[in-house]
Amino acid sequence: MTKYGNLNFDEQWYNQPLEKFLEHKQNVDDVTDKRFNAIHNIVVESPDSTDWEAWDEFVDWRDEMTLADARAFKQQLEDAGQGSRSVETKLRMVQSFLKELLERDVIESNPVAYVCDETGFDHDDPDKIDRTVDDIGEYLRAITNLQQRAMGVTFGKTGIRKGENYNIDLAFLNLDHDIYDDVLEQHDVTLVDEIADHPDTLYIPSEPTIGETFQGEKRRLGNKRKRGTKIPIDGELKKALLDWLAVRPETSYPHPLWVKPRGEPTRIGETNPNVKLTNYWAEETGLVDDGDTGAFTPHWFRTFFTTNMLPGGHHEDSLDPTLVKYIRGDKGTATAEDGTDIMDVYKQDWGDQVRERYLDAIYQFGIYD
Repeated sequence: MTKYGNLNFDEQWYNQPLEKFLEHKQNVDDVTDKRFNAIHNIVVESPDSTDWEAWDEFVDWRDEMTLADARAFKQQLEDAGQGSRSVETKLRMVQSFLKELLERDVIESNPVAYVCDETGFDHDDPDKIDRTVDDIGEYLRAITNLQQRAMGVTFGKTGIRKGENYNIDLAFLNLDHDIYDDVLEQHDVTLVDEIADHPDTLYIPSEPTIGETFQGEKRRLGNKRKRGTKIPIDGELKKALLDWLAVRPETSYPHPLWVKPRGEPTRIGETNPNVKLTNYWAEETGLVDDGDTGAFTPHWFRTFFTTNMLPGGHHEDSLDPTLVKYIRGDKGTATAEDGTDIMDVYKQDWGDQVRERYLDAIYQFGIYD
């Protein structure tokens, strides 16, 4: 009897545990193909191109397995040149497999779990998520949920705050495309004046604050910028948004851009970007290790945007620091040559000072290449 009592688990757990575990990951946990293949490779059979063996190949675990077996398995991964993070990821996958069997009394112990707990994995900085543009592009490309992908590209391309992304309504988004024209007409939406004459532009107003009723809806998250900001939309972000808008359900006023995946299509829950985008999908696509998503949050993209777009950053092209501040919605303190607040300059000469410079410099994730 298991610790949950006599639950009469499928006999395949006992007769064909590998096959049943993989079936469980696909049909119950609904992991992505990429994640499923990674699990298969480390638990069942390693690819021919690797210098390490999968758990089922390396350890005769059905008859008996010991701590020595688990430690030897870990050692062969290290000997094959696997980095600390990769070793931990692979061990966690095997640990998860054995945990499922242990909970069903198929096996009597989980030595890999013990090895994971006793090992001080030497990551450079376990609290820091340092990813390149290519890394984030691969992550976004692997997200099959069109809303989550578009939300992620929006964060990644603009560095806007979680609340600002959460609060976007259709009236604050201008896309030059027939699909969006139809969406606006279908919902009887009129674009706000700030972007009505600026195609392929997102407008982030300074309001609402947390708890404020804005556009007839009490907002659970607030916009924290000091002034409204027009943000250019490049071709890659536009494609991601249109893909989502083509399948987005009909909504009622104020017509939020992002909607709940089930039930009445109202604005998404305020925790959705964390739970889905930077937790579930980050793990499923392999961007971060299972259970190690703490530092990867919607706010992380603000740092990512800044790091890549400031002069001397990771990206070969850059923007003036004041322009990065403008797009992020930071408080401006710099002045132009004539002493004018530079933020006012950007507002007055937006086309040349903001749009053209941004579109020339912004990195590409390669999602649709």
